[in-house]
Amino acid sequence: MPSPHTTGSGRHRASSARSTALLSGLRRRPSHKSALKGLGLAASALGVATAFAAPAPASTQAFELTSAELRPPVVARAEAVSAPAQVAKYGVIGFTAKAAPKAKAGQGSTADGATSRSSGISRNTSRVGLSNVGGMTPNAIAVINAVKAQFPGSGPFGGYRPGDPLDHGTGHAVDIMCSTTEGNTIASFLQAHAGELNIKYLIWRQRIWYPGGSWKAMADRGSPTANHMDHVHVSVF
Repeated sequence: MPSPHTTGSGRHRASSARSTALLSGLRRRPSHKSALKGLGLAASALGVATAFAAPAPASTQAFELTSAELRPPVVARAEAVSAPAQVAKYGVIGFTAKAAPKAKAGQGSTADGATSRSSGISRNTSRVGLSNVGGMTPNAIAVINAVKAQFPGSGPFGGYRPGDPLDHGTGHAVDIMCSTTEGNTIASFLQAHAGELNIKYLIWRQRIWYPGGSWKAMADRGSPTANHMDHVHVSVF
């Protein structure tokens, strides 16, 4: 009989064979890490295949901004002011605003209805070279000198008339004998310089004019001379 120490029983030999086969199988199997790597590669391949297999969209859809993404245009606004700013001085620039000068009393409508502005004349009250000017005031003399200087050869001139109840009786009036064309020009000149010559009013061709106003018709006095058709009447202050 064989010794139990040198040869085992049949049951022991079978168990040993199975253990050896199991160990050999484990050596041949991959690790769990390799198994997970293989599983990930398989999933990726499945996703690619699915993407290529999916049907293409029927049409291409255009992309548009939604209302939430659209911004309204920026509009600049400023509050209206009720009146221009009244600024008198302009800081470091170094100048001061000044009001425009007022028009002189001589500015107004001319004999033909146009507006003229005084350009300035030299006021001359000298009686040198004048005749028949006794009793006339300096303002009346200044009118005669101004007309003679502007219109050489004009006249004759009338002036002081004793007993006249109006301006001729006090030496505050001048009559300038003239034709219609010359009278229109002289009247316009006197209107333009009414302030400098201290003119109170003019009468010409049955009309009267006061500085700052317009020509006004007068009543018929019965004759060309009485209606001032042949001379310009000038009354002064």
